[in-house]
Amino acid sequence: MGQLVNPVTLEKGLRAEFIKSLAAVENQTDYLPALLQVPSTSNREDYGWLGQIPELVEWKDERQLKGILDYDYQIKNKDYEATIQVDRNTIEDDQMNSVKPRINDLAVRAKQHPRKLFLEALVNGATALAYDGQAFFSASHSEGMSGTMSNIVTGTGTTEAQIGADLDSAVLVMASYKDDQGAPFNEDIDDNALMLVAPIQLKATMIRLFGNETLANGATNPYFGRITKIIYSTRLEDVNDWYILNVSQGMKPFIQQNRQAPRFGALEGSSDRGFMSRRYVYGVDYRVGFGYGLWQLAVKVVNAA
Repeated sequence: MGQLVNPVTLEKGLRAEFIKSLAAVENQTDYLPALLQVPSTSNREDYGWLGQIPELVEWKDERQLKGILDYDYQIKNKDYEATIQVDRNTIEDDQMNSVKPRINDLAVRAKQHPRKLFLEALVNGATALAYDGQAFFSASHSEGMSGTMSNIVTGTGTTEAQIGADLDSAVLVMASYKDDQGAPFNEDIDDNALMLVAPIQLKATMIRLFGNETLANGATNPYFGRITKIIYSTRLEDVNDWYILNVSQGMKPFIQQNRQAPRFGALEGSSDRGFMSRRYVYGVDYRVGFGYGLWQLAVKVVNAA
């Protein structure tokens, strides 16, 4: 028969287990190049300064003062949590080996959460608004003297040849963007600056496209090794659409503002829940904001179903 466990000792032990697991879980860093990470000290942060930075011009007399177009764009911090219940008998019967893996799973979920928010932002980009008041992925972006611009490309299909051709089209579209003074925005885009995000269903095709030196007919593959940063995910539910991101600039297509790191909490034997329901509760909570940076650094390739 297991001995009764001191609730304080138990909570400290599981908290230590959570912290250890959180540190041990391998960081999912594949999405980080697409993020501008900003510390947050409030419930929301303002990003009205996301307008364009002017080009350098010859200094002839005095500096030419150009203001940044002011936008009303904010990212609100949101609270996230995950909680599990454990029957008191499990604890008192000394079955801690069955509880610790679940605490580890909480740490894994907490570590994976920012990547989930990143992928959700991509999926929601057709309707969620960017700093200019348009949907992040829109055919009607415009700033100052830029003219009307679109960061949506109609794809030709999902074969290797079609994806390659659509990649070329998307890069040309991105290179065509102008800033609010009519100057090039994405000048001289280098392949090393590009990241692709695609549904898992396109993984095999993209591996063949970017990983084989020759095509099926024996000809040299012009796309071999061209794109090295690719993220695949089952969270992209449209199996035909994919995304290209320019991650080379100081600003990024997405913003993550960090308000509170994941923390562990517990309600155990001395709590109302532990007394009334014979259930011990363990959870993690996290406070973060996630939103859009510069739409000019992202293009969505849309294919018919």
